[in-house]
Amino acid sequence: MAIFGISLTMHAQVTIGSGGAPHNDALLDLKENSTGSSTKGLLLPRVSLSSTTSFSPLSAHVAGMAVYNTATTGDVTPGYYFNDGTRWIRSGDKNLFYMPSIILPTDPSTLPNSNYTYSGTTFSVNLYNLYKEQYELSSSATSQKSAGAPALKVFNADQLHYYIIYFDNIVFSNVQVSTTGVLTYQLVSGYTVSEKTFMNILFCEK
Repeated sequence: MAIFGISLTMHAQVTIGSGGAPHNDALLDLKENSTGSSTKGLLLPRVSLSSTTSFSPLSAHVAGMAVYNTATTGDVTPGYYFNDGTRWIRSGDKNLFYMPSIILPTDPSTLPNSNYTYSGTTFSVNLYNLYKEQYELSSSATSQKSAGAPALKVFNADQLHYYIIYFDNIVFSNVQVSTTGVLTYQLVSGYTVSEKTFMNILFCEK
């Protein structure tokens, strides 16, 4: 009878994809070759979630668990989700931010610059251009940033959705915003400006 002895060496750290040693700080290091570069990615388990509050199809909520959800149901849509121990949270949610402060003219004779126009009874304001100018810190006379602060991310006009989530309907009427970020509005006859005469404008990454 032959007896075979098998010797296994257990390592606390593992490399998958090549024979190279794992990074010192990694329990699991995925790399295709010893230089660390790869032509392939990590494919997470694909599961069908039912809602952000249900752990199904897992047996329980597990903090740190990551999956790719394939279902569109309840409050979940296809995409990457991680679990915080009580619910699923969608990774990489869209950027959502308010329009920077701007002037909304009520006098067509005092339009600030070319981003504002007036025709007939309608004011037009190029929200996208004004946002871009402020986020790019275009004017050193009216904008600053702290030392070492990186440039702000600026989206293209067609990468955003535009929302007017509040306007003073005692002053503004026929309020609309185009898919390219141009706001148009008219003035209500006999309007009275008050502390609530403003608009809240929201941008959302597509």
